[in-house]
Amino acid sequence: MARSRFGLVAAGLVALAAVAGCSQEEPGNPVGSPGTSVPSSPKTTSPSQTSSRPNGSAIDTCSLLPDADAARLGLSTPGEPGRIGGMPGCDWTASGKFGVAITSSNKGLSGTPGESVSLPKRKAVQAVDLDGGQGCGIAMEVSASSTVLVIVSPVGGGSGAQVCPQALEIAKIVDARLP
Repeated sequence: MARSRFGLVAAGLVALAAVAGCSQEEPGNPVGSPGTSVPSSPKTTSPSQTSSRPNGSAIDTCSLLPDADAARLGLSTPGEPGRIGGMPGCDWTASGKFGVAITSSNKGLSGTPGESVSLPKRKAVQAVDLDGGQGCGIAMEVSASSTVLVIVSPVGGGSGAQVCPQALEIAKIVDARLP
């Protein structure tokens, strides 16, 4: 079925986020202890410095693409929550055209493979057909230690480059909804 094939492709492209944490090692415990406080900053900080969601796994990925936007793009609604490449995520399909997955990671954008792509609020990189998968992925920085990844894969094969315009459009919607 198209959905299971899409899941395999999405898992391959999730390497965008997975590789990000492998390029440099940072000291300390990756998960804050209950007594640890996160320095607060005014709401006017740049998106890459937000402290309201330092942990990628706390992000409700299905809420990042509202049903109205998904329907306008020809995607099934609502998105289906699940795990994509071992990370929390949500996916949608456009019957016979392409599939979309949005997932989050507790790894920062630093070291993520791909080319820089312009979004209104945050840093992002785009990669096409990574790790043998067919699709276009855009990893967006939420904080120094978390990213959200938008993956769009063509149904029936073909280069991921053909769905990069859809990936960028969805990434812009997600960008506006992230803290």
